[in-house]
Amino acid sequence: MAGPNYGMPAFHRYTMADLRPTMPDPRCDPQFPLANYWPVYLGNFWCDVYQQHAARIQEYFGSKGLLVRMVFGRNPACDPYFYEQRRCNCYDFLVYFVSRQDAENAVYYCNREMYYGHRLNVLSGRTPAPFDTSTSAKHTLAQPDRMKITEQGFERYIADTAGARVRCIVRHSKEDFLVQYASFEDRNNAIKNCNIAMPGLIAISQTKQRFLEQSVEMEIMQWVQENPSFMNMLPPDNVLQALLMGHLQNIDQSWKTVVKVDRIWDLKLRGRKHHRRSIDRSISTRAMQLFGVACSFVHLVTEQVAHERQQRRERRKAKKIKRRQEIKKFIKNPLNR
Repeated sequence: MAGPNYGMPAFHRYTMADLRPTMPDPRCDPQFPLANYWPVYLGNFWCDVYQQHAARIQEYFGSKGLLVRMVFGRNPACDPYFYEQRRCNCYDFLVYFVSRQDAENAVYYCNREMYYGHRLNVLSGRTPAPFDTSTSAKHTLAQPDRMKITEQGFERYIADTAGARVRCIVRHSKEDFLVQYASFEDRNNAIKNCNIAMPGLIAISQTKQRFLEQSVEMEIMQWVQENPSFMNMLPPDNVLQALLMGHLQNIDQSWKTVVKVDRIWDLKLRGRKHHRRSIDRSISTRAMQLFGVACSFVHLVTEQVAHERQQRRERRKAKKIKRRQEIKKFIKNPLNR
């Protein structure tokens, strides 16, 4: 059994007996193969070689003094988000620890920490963590095929344009970002200044985890049956030996200094002026209807001004038509030359 000082912040020296916990989580069916282990949901984990994800996750948490036993990644055929994650090399997993205290420490100390320039989402793997709807919003990209940005890229855009602080950001599709801000004011500032995405509401039942253990339990059971060695998964030798000895200096921690985030190009709407303005008006209308926020990027005009502009456009168009007709007439009548 794990004691109160298990894992971080005071590094614990593990023993081989710790690898086989015997006290099941009361939330689980005792017959469930992983009932004695404690999972966290790990989201937005950057990994350029997917086959190496388990070792890298174990190295990351090992550098924190935490022993990871199993790492579960969903079957791509069952995961609606997998291919979007593969495009940006940021994935999500269930990570199993040997004690409740280790799992709680992982959530407390590692959630929102930077890993190769991407902020991690580290949350409970069995208990839903809902969004706070009073400080949250959904942002739907207006031009998703052109704006291929990661969660971290969108967060940087929001910080640069509005100075808004983010508490959690999750991408649920190619075009949708679900964001919980630090405060009500941060959310409204983001909506006020974001002209590349349509704001929307987040359902009260929406969780920050893309999946929980209970929603993938059948996948886990099938994986355990097909790969019995899954239950014997251990960290790389150097990590395991460091945790058994209580010395963590030899564990690679390059993720602290190396940033693997694509350059964020100037994110602006593309297209003709009237098309961009139409999108601006749509975003502004939605922001006012749903959040009562007046967007700062929309230049509102009175009906009189809009009518005068339309008249000027029609006069310019009429002049062009008249000029073309004169040119044609001149060409057809050479005697007028």
